Amino acid sequence: MSAQFLTPLAPTFERPQYSVAYRIHIHTLNYDVLLNIFHHYRLEDVDYWSLRLAWCKLAHVCRRWRYLIYDSFVPLNMYLLLTNGSPTLDSLAHLPPLPLVIDYRNMTTTQVRQDELGVLGGLRRRGRVRRIFLQIPPPHLGICLATMDDLYPILEDLSLSSTAEGETSLVLPSTFSAPNLRYLALQGVGFPTEMPLFTHFTTLVTLVLTHIPSTYYFHPAHLVTQLRGLLHLEELSIGFAVPIPIPSTEARLLPAPLPRVTLPTLKRLMFRGVAAYLENLVAQISAPRLERLIVTLFFELAFTLVALTQFIHPIGGLRCLGAKVLFKMDRVSIFTNNGGSLSSDGLTININCERLDWQIDAATQCCGALEQFLSAVEELTLDPDEDIMPFHWDDSFDSTLWHRLLLPFSSVKNLRIGSSVTTSRLSDADRLVRDLSKSKRELVLNGQP
Repeated sequence: MSAQFLTPLAPTFERPQYSVAYRIHIHTLNYDVLLNIFHHYRLEDVDYWSLRLAWCKLAHVCRRWRYLIYDSFVPLNMYLLLTNGSPTLDSLAHLPPLPLVIDYRNMTTTQVRQDELGVLGGLRRRGRVRRIFLQIPPPHLGICLATMDDLYPILEDLSLSSTAEGETSLVLPSTFSAPNLRYLALQGVGFPTEMPLFTHFTTLVTLVLTHIPSTYYFHPAHLVTQLRGLLHLEELSIGFAVPIPIPSTEARLLPAPLPRVTLPTLKRLMFRGVAAYLENLVAQISAPRLERLIVTLFFELAFTLVALTQFIHPIGGLRCLGAKVLFKMDRVSIFTNNGGSLSSDGLTININCERLDWQIDAATQCCGALEQFLSAVEELTLDPDEDIMPFHWDDSFDSTLWHRLLLPFSSVKNLRIGSSVTTSRLSDADRLVRDLSKSKRELVLNGQP
């Protein structure tokens, strides 16, 4: 039978095997139902929705849909993305004035020059900018900073990163303001001391100030004063590019007997700098809901962490049952956890140094200072990187170095030599563990009893 004589199938709702309760025309759907349909369409591919302007397809169906979509850009999370190689705002003038997301990262100088007009054009639309992510070379970042000298009323996220390895003189303009800012991250960009955080950014949830240039160093007391009014802050990260202050001026950091500032919502705290600055900072704050504390210290001959012990002891979220001491090429790290993954909640202390004997001594000092906190540890792992270990452990170091490292862990039931040690080195590790077994702990090598 030829195709032209085939009888077309009846519509689905007219076939006897299907039971259709009712039929509706799409134009009878009210606005709430349509918005719910659009919302589910958006969730099928969130990136495609705004990055590739997928909402334009719906807006072209009919005038009613177009008006509804344009009037509902906030609940539908619609925005225009300005990024590497994207069209400029002038070429998108036919679209409604949607919020802007400015995202230029990992760009070379040539790429920045090609897109500089697009970046600056977006930054000048201050009333429309919702998020800004810039990771570009210092000269061009400086031009962008000079443009950001006014109010950004709907800005929620701001991340500015200099791609330069050394220090820069970049600084956020003191006239910059964003009353709805929730995320602020500055890397290699100074924060002006005359700008009060508690009046300009009262809604901050995340504050990240890393690779702070020495020219924009601020005293810990000044930082604590700034944090006092941030009642919604959940994550704080402070990191200095160089070890400042220098050891000869550390005495100036001794805190005055002031009442502590409570950060009621802080869950994650990260610090990179010298121990004296850390001690002064944690002596003036309390964070009862803290869940994650990451500390990276520049190497010093002596560490005093009395204030750090007093800071973490009352925090139930940092209670630890497991610990790991990891020796790497450029640092020694001490991880603790509450029985879960060592990379999740808990305390991490990194000390930057290379020589293994210095690493052991630094770890011993830190663990000794935190003995009150570490005395509850029941599972302990020593994990030396084989590349930095001498061929015979027992011949290279006095075993008392390892004994002193273990003394603060008074409740340990299981001691392991970590997975970095290969089978060919297990005889040396075995001799070390037997030497350390004077405390009558149950020992495990590479997970094998």
